[in-house]
Amino acid sequence: MSELREGGKGKRRIVILAEGKFTPLEAKTASGLIRYKPEEVVAVIDSTREGKTVQEILGFGGDIPVVKDVLSSLSYNPDTLLLGIAPRGGGLPEELRKQVLSAVENGLNIINGLHDKLSEDPELATLANFRDVKIWDIREAKGYNKVAECKPGKIADKVVLTVGTDCKTGKMITSIEMAKEAKNFDWNPCFVATGQSGIIISGEGVPIDSVPGDFMAGALEDFLIQKSKSYDLLLVEGQGSIIHPGYSGVSLALLHGSLPDAMVLCHYAGKSKFNNYDLPIPPLSEYIKLHEDIAKPLKPSKVIGISLNTSELNEKEALREIEKTEVETNLPTIDPLRFGCAKLLEAIEYLKKDNVLSQM
Repeated sequence: MSELREGGKGKRRIVILAEGKFTPLEAKTASGLIRYKPEEVVAVIDSTREGKTVQEILGFGGDIPVVKDVLSSLSYNPDTLLLGIAPRGGGLPEELRKQVLSAVENGLNIINGLHDKLSEDPELATLANFRDVKIWDIREAKGYNKVAECKPGKIADKVVLTVGTDCKTGKMITSIEMAKEAKNFDWNPCFVATGQSGIIISGEGVPIDSVPGDFMAGALEDFLIQKSKSYDLLLVEGQGSIIHPGYSGVSLALLHGSLPDAMVLCHYAGKSKFNNYDLPIPPLSEYIKLHEDIAKPLKPSKVIGISLNTSELNEKEALREIEKTEVETNLPTIDPLRFGCAKLLEAIEYLKKDNVLSQM
């Protein structure tokens, strides 16, 4: 299934299924692939936005068309359908199922980021076999059966983990952008994907929220040990939030599995309540202390910077919010997409000194 994973230029021609949800916040998987691999995307399916371009909706992505359904996308010669949204709970809604069946009937491979394993769905699997197409379930977690050993010395390089005040705060984007910028600071970096969007972009990673709870930290630990043989800086994509009512377990597993040398806190500027919950988001200072306190017993780690998603602010407002956050936290603050993340790389330069954290 390497042709579905690799995503090298010219290897995939993807139509993204984002029916009724093609917005920057609701179609995170779709927008992530379009941002980082636009050459692979030939069309997006969303009948409620048919006739528009990706650029008009997302503000990036160029002239990629938005079409009504799978049949309408065939004129763009796709070879793969990507499920570009993640409904709460990870199931396949009936209206999307019809489109997936249509894609398989027309010979398209399927990239599936849902919790439901479409390769094990009797109807879809039988049809896929008949049409000789492949189904890649990104959240396949078979084979992960190791409890974390909590031995930081086995990871030979430095680890930076993005953590969040909530879901959808920019943890993946911050990790990717830091990995890109790190090359300018003489690091040999690796972006470590832990969710379906990141894995689609990078072609590999640990689908952390599908791994059994006992083995989540161990799965990431093993992956980092292997990657540390080839890289000197691992930028680990965070998930959820350590106090999120629904997803805190995944966040804690990532913290314990990565045993980071440093952390970057990600926040959606202006957001005051958790996604899907009528609960207030605490001040950033509380998050900073909480993460550092939880990390300390296993391996001391500091939050070294703040990444703000300022997409709903104009540039002047964004700069004002960044300045305000720097004053509030006394930490370098950036929006990685608008202003780059050199300040964060400057903040982790101290990691090049051996054993610096053991002295904290």
